[in-house]
Amino acid sequence: MDNTPDAPRWLHWLAVTTVLFTLPLLFLGAGVTSHGVGMVDPRGFRPPWEIVSGLLQNSGFDWRLEYGHRTFGFVVGICAILLVLGCWFFDRRTWMGWLSVVALALIGTQGLLGIFRVDYNALYGREFATLHGMLAQVVFAVLVSMALFTSRRWMASVSEATSPALRRWSIATAVVVFVQLLFGGLVRHQTSILGPRAHLIGAFFVLGAVIWLLKVMKDAELAAADGRGRFLVERVLLKVLIVMQIVLGIESWLAKFNVPSADLPQLAPAPMHAEWIRTLHYLIGTLIFSTTVVIALLAHRKPAAKLEVAS
Repeated sequence: MDNTPDAPRWLHWLAVTTVLFTLPLLFLGAGVTSHGVGMVDPRGFRPPWEIVSGLLQNSGFDWRLEYGHRTFGFVVGICAILLVLGCWFFDRRTWMGWLSVVALALIGTQGLLGIFRVDYNALYGREFATLHGMLAQVVFAVLVSMALFTSRRWMASVSEATSPALRRWSIATAVVVFVQLLFGGLVRHQTSILGPRAHLIGAFFVLGAVIWLLKVMKDAELAAADGRGRFLVERVLLKVLIVMQIVLGIESWLAKFNVPSADLPQLAPAPMHAEWIRTLHYLIGTLIFSTTVVIALLAHRKPAAKLEVAS
């Protein structure tokens, strides 16, 4: 039996580095939306040297926020190109090569949407901005999946399959969370009456789905023959993220819809910077979605015996 790893260790760290660079890209992009400075530069594309030059100049907070976002966009794009080369030439799994191409194509599409958001703002308003924000969460989940697929944890032997309930509910939870992110995008970018109501109601569905997923994961671990906490890290991470998201969601809602001049009783938001609260709310929501995707992938990991028979 060949015990050579499917992917070299450095390829995993390249995937992790790409994920880490994508986090500030998401944060700064969400900050651009929260602060309403997406049109500070009327040109959708500038070459990297102009972006760096703009960052070095005293251009003000709006320009630094937008140019910082574009800078990390270029960095993530370079990392994605390196991932494609690494997966095709150094990963033994052909499907990883194709997945890296999909990731690069998504990142390229994301960059084009960012350019269109600026260049065609007069014609289409915030339509491209909405798509740009929503697709970013899918791109991040794909990059996190690549980091998982190249990890030792994924390539290690699995003694037994998880329960059918966990496999089903992990997918259902990921879908519920993603739909909630779509409604959140409508709240951030559109003025329709559907977005806020759907997003508020969806929060209860997400909370219920995550709580039940935590229970199903715990039950699956207790029923496992080896008794190990296979999903311990994901369970702890999901608990922390969902609590943070509830707090940030409440404060974001109060800050966005509070009307100080209204002559009626209102619950005032906490004295915090509302724009950064909304930005963090977007980022934590993306992390929750990626975590549920990782759980679904791990839940569908085939046992080592089945993998050997298939080979």
